[in-house]
This record gives sequence, structure tokens and C-alpha cells, in this order.
Amino acid sequence: MSSGGLKKEVTFFGLLAFGMAGIIGTSWTYMNTRFYKLYGPGGTIFGFMIGTLMAALIALSYAELGAAIKREGGEVAFAYPVFGVKGSFFAAWMLFLGYITGAMSFYVIGLPLLLSWFFPQLNTIPIYSVAGTPVYLPSLLLGIAGALFFFYLNYRGVKLAQGFQMIMFLILIGIGALALIVALAKGSLSNMHPLFPKGTSPFESSLRFALITIGYLTGFSMLTMIGEESAVTEKKFGLAIVLSVTLAGLFYILEMFAGAIMLPVSQSVNLSRGLIDEMATIAKPLGYIMWLAGFIGLVTSWNASVLAGSRLVFSMSRMGLLPETFSKLHPKYGTPTNALILATAVSICFGMLGLGALTWFLDITGVAIGVAWGISAISMIVMRKKYPQLERPFRTPGGVLTAIIALILVAVVVILPLIPGTSMSLEWPHEYGVLILWLILGLILYYSSKRRWEQLGVETIARNLLGEYYDKLYRE
Repeated sequence: MSSGGLKKEVTFFGLLAFGMAGIIGTSWTYMNTRFYKLYGPGGTIFGFMIGTLMAALIALSYAELGAAIKREGGEVAFAYPVFGVKGSFFAAWMLFLGYITGAMSFYVIGLPLLLSWFFPQLNTIPIYSVAGTPVYLPSLLLGIAGALFFFYLNYRGVKLAQGFQMIMFLILIGIGALALIVALAKGSLSNMHPLFPKGTSPFESSLRFALITIGYLTGFSMLTMIGEESAVTEKKFGLAIVLSVTLAGLFYILEMFAGAIMLPVSQSVNLSRGLIDEMATIAKPLGYIMWLAGFIGLVTSWNASVLAGSRLVFSMSRMGLLPETFSKLHPKYGTPTNALILATAVSICFGMLGLGALTWFLDITGVAIGVAWGISAISMIVMRKKYPQLERPFRTPGGVLTAIIALILVAVVVILPLIPGTSMSLEWPHEYGVLILWLILGLILYYSSKRRWEQLGVETIARNLLGEYYDKLYRE
């Protein structure tokens, strides 16, 4: 289960490309006008400002932990010194739901869904229905082909996946800049009025949307999954985590501003495809370019999810939760090939459920990721007191107080969807049922793994997860 073959090839800019592009995604190209309708341009822009601040506070805990324990698996490794095997397992199981069952599986459906705007033939030849939503053969085959493409890209090494990510990321940023320039040239600040929907207060609209924006700013946490493969110092690694969410949040704010001034809000709220349709009203080719940005956002998010998901499986194998074969590395490329195979296979299987059923998993992904965030915030607080000897190249400003604030924010993100009857509640009975079933499956997996944990022993598991940091934590 040695990690000696992992190659340190992810540069600082590569970390930003994975982190930022993993956050930015697709929704900003077609969802902004829906946000304006519900929360107003002011609520949308100020909401993203507040949301970015909240996400940055959470990211600071990750930055300190990621710099202090720069190992694959992120939360799986962070949780061990504080919560032991049980905590690491719980974090891993929640992340499996978030990264693989949720994110990676969604893209199997999301790719053909986005392309069907131009190629409606993809939505022909229904082969079965799940949750009342038909699954079409051409769409399914295209989604599987996309999954296999990203498997191959990551199989050939993190350097190739990073190169693809950086090129796509630069194009994405370029198109975002183009949208802002067009808006400044053709639009007007007067188009933003009214800033907020009638009958709502600015504070209420901004805060309600801020809680939603957390879901759009989650990609930063995937960087800690590839700690050992980063070719930067521990301090720069922590900085990359914070910069990823901060700069991605700034990108969202600027694009929401661009869409708000491009056309009068009374006109833009009637457009179904957001910035895509707004740009098309100025010049049709601009609409196609904006659609391309959405497509690129999807593939960069997919690439980042495959990287994170496979390293999660790799770490789960290290701790004995999965068989040892999933922590073996390719002798030439240094990639966890079997972990990649498993993550890809699971994503295809769940992707075959179609959008109707997969929506249930997507909605509970926020809860799952939030739980992992909470574990990390608690880990930072406890480790400050329990392991003061651990070197912290990146120290969170405000220290424990910042982590406590982040933990409170995380609690809101996790608890609100679990409370019935709110606009953010999970759907009854499907989504509550899926979450309960996932927890039951986790308990089964946990107890079925106990024998292997006993065979490995506590010290072996700890050394597998923590590597060189084991001695820094326990022997100094």
C-alpha cells in the first residue's frame, strides 16, 4: 500500500485550475436570470458576496489542515488524529456520496443534457424510465463515453489531467472576461433596477441566496484529496485552497453583475438560459460562445471530480475500508488505476438511473459535503489543542475562533435541509429515504471492515493514512 509511486506534478497554477474550475462549473451561464427573478440582481450579487465570505472561512480550516497534513484523502486523513478510524470512515463515506455517487454520476447525465440543446436527437429512443423520467439510449451512450474519456485522461497520469484542466480553465476565464466586457460596453447600471423583488427586504433576499451559494462554492475541498501529488510547499498548498474559493467567488460576482447590467431585469428574467440568451440577444455568435463556456465548465468540473473521487477510493483502501488492490499504483503513470476503475464504474451505474432519480442524490450531496466540512472544522479546533507540536505552515487567521464560526455556518448548511417544510428541505420520502439508506449501507460496510482493521492494527492504519506525519503527531 505504498504511495511511493505518486508523482508530485500538480503545480500551483494547476491547483488553482482544479480548485477554481471545479467550483465555477456550468450553472453561471444559464442560471443567473432565474436568480434575478427569485432574489433580484441585488440579492444575487450580495448573496454571492456573503456566500464567498462564508465559504472562505470554511476553506481556511482546510488550508491549515491541508498544509499541516499534506496527504491524499483530505478529510479522511484529517479526521484520524481526532476521531480515529470511525471518524475517518464517516468522512470517507459522506465524501463518497458527494464526489462519486453525486458529482461524478451527475456528469454522465449532464453532458448529454447540455448537448441536447443543440442536438435534440439525443433525447430519442427511450429504453426505460426511473422516477418517471425516461432514459434515452443516445444520451446514455454519450454519457458513458464521457466517463471513459475522463477515466483515460486521469489513468495516463495527473500531469496530463492537469494540462487539460489548465487549457480549459484559461478558455473559461477568457469567455467570462468577454461577457463582462460586452456587458460594460452594451449594458447600463439602470438595467439592474429593481435590485430586489417587490415585497422582500434586501437583507432577507441576500441572506437566503447566500445560503444557497454555498452549494456553488464547494469545489475547493477537492484539493486536499491530492496533497501528495502537489509539487508546491505546504504553505503554498494552503494558500491555493483559500485562493481557489475566493477567486471563484469573485468570478461568480462579476458574472452575476455582467448579466444584471446587460439587459433590463424585467426582460432578462424571462430568458430561460441566462447569460447564454442574454449574449445571444446582442449577437448570436456570442450566445454560442457562452454556451461553450458552460460546456467547458462541465468538463473541468468532471475532470476535478474524477481526480478527487479516485483519490478518495485510494485513501479508503489505505485505511482498510476497501481491499488493498484499490491503493495499488500504476508502475509507469503513478495513478491509482483500480481506484479509478471503481470510481468510474460506480458513477456510470448511478448515472444510468437518469436525472429523475439522480436528483435525489444531488440534493443530499450538500448535506454529505457539509458533514465532511464539519468534521474538518472540528479537527482543526481539536488538533490546535491536542497536537500543538504539529508544524502548521499555513495558520488560519483568527485561529480557533475562525474555525468555530465556520462550524456554525456548516451546521446551518447541514441542518436546514433536514428540517421539513422549508424551501431548502429535502424531498419526502425519496431524498430522506436515500439519505437513511446510505447511512445504513455505511454501517454495513463499517462492520464488515472491522476484521480487516483488526488484522492491520491501529498503528498500520494510522501510518498508511498519515505517512510521515505520523511521527510528527505521535512521537514528538
